[in-house]
Amino acid sequence: MDMFGSGFYRLKSALVAREQMQSSITSNIANADTPNYKADSRNFADFLAAQNSSGTHSKVSTTNPRHIADSDFAPALGGVYQQNGSRKIDGNSVNLQAEMARMSENQLMHELSMKLISGKLSGLLNAIKEGNR
Repeated sequence: MDMFGSGFYRLKSALVAREQMQSSITSNIANADTPNYKADSRNFADFLAAQNSSGTHSKVSTTNPRHIADSDFAPALGGVYQQNGSRKIDGNSVNLQAEMARMSENQLMHELSMKLISGKLSGLLNAIKEGNR
C-alpha cells in the first residue's frame, strides 16, 4: 500500500510542471529585447502532459465518460511559439505585460500546490503521532 497515495504524486508532477513553466516565462522576459525572439507560449497543461508522457508519472485517468482525456491535448513537445501578429518591429513576439501576468498566476498556483502538499504531509504526521499513543 502506498503511504502517500496517488494525489501526492500528482501534486509533485504539478510542482515540476509549474517549475518548468516558470523557467519558460523567465526566459521570455529575459529575451524581451532580443531581435527575432519567438516567445514560448506553452501553458501549464502542456508541461503537465510532458510530465505524464515521460513514463515516470502515471497518466491521469477519467472517471466519467464525459471527462476529457489528457491525450486529447497532447502537445508538440518541441515548444509552442507565439505566431500572432503582435510582433514588434524587430520581430520579437514577447508581450512583457502578458508574461508578467502569467508569472504572477504561476506563482500563486505554485503556492497553492505547496499548501496542498503541506496539508497532506501534516495529516500524515498527525496519523503518526496518534499511533504513538
